[in-house]
Amino acid sequence: MPGCSPLRLEELSFQERLWKAGRVVVWGLKPAALYLFLPPLLTSVGLVLFGGRTSQKVLSDSGNFYYALGILGTVWLLYRRSQKKGSSLWQESGLELVRPDRKRAGLLLAAGFLLAVAFSAAITVIPLPPGLKESYHGSSQTVNQGTDQILALVSTVLLAPVAEEIVFRGYMLGRFLTWFAPRQAIGISAAVFAICHVSPLWVLYAWVMGMLLAWVSIREDNTLYSIVLHIGFNLSVVPVDFINENPVWKEFLFGSSLRVAFLGGTAFLLAVWALCWYRKEEII
Repeated sequence: MPGCSPLRLEELSFQERLWKAGRVVVWGLKPAALYLFLPPLLTSVGLVLFGGRTSQKVLSDSGNFYYALGILGTVWLLYRRSQKKGSSLWQESGLELVRPDRKRAGLLLAAGFLLAVAFSAAITVIPLPPGLKESYHGSSQTVNQGTDQILALVSTVLLAPVAEEIVFRGYMLGRFLTWFAPRQAIGISAAVFAICHVSPLWVLYAWVMGMLLAWVSIREDNTLYSIVLHIGFNLSVVPVDFINENPVWKEFLFGSSLRVAFLGGTAFLLAVWALCWYRKEEII
């Protein structure tokens, strides 16, 4: 990994190291800021162009259009900026567009899916303050906002994982690694990723998720694998939504806390098994 040599570090004073670290952090946060603020900015434009509605009404009527447009716009702007510098989006984000190893990719996809199921089950059965659960479930319902469910699912399951991995694990983590040690870079990038999720339970979930995604990205030296893992995390919304919309299946699988706990515990054990198997796989 790129970084500053030990000799160079010894030559720097504490103030110089602190200043350099701060500059690297700001440098790494710039793409994340673009990703976070572009969708709300586009929504605001929608409010101006089609006035007379509340922001919630705009979000509902747009069918997640502004969210998807913001994701695509972020990637496009990063792509254009890299071109102007004579580089490429793929090089700067550490994304190698090659056919992934099927076994490792499959294990990561399964692990992400199972960990998401386990976390959702834990939130359901653990007695938490109602406010925390309402905030978590309220944020989760963004998938169901709008009139176009297909666009919502595509944005959540595909577009968001690709864009977030390019931004957070590609650009941000990659820039942090030019100064910080891998463990420090993983911790800082995971903390930033978690804070961006706002809701306390989502912050906890995103922190664990961010640590794992960053570890995979560094281990593989390819953001493509962290994208696969992230897709697995987000993919869990598909069967959960399907089950919740079918009373018979909902009663059968989610009808009691004991059943939910059993499903969550089983999913967690299978996720750990998948990650242990993945860790044993040799990376060529």
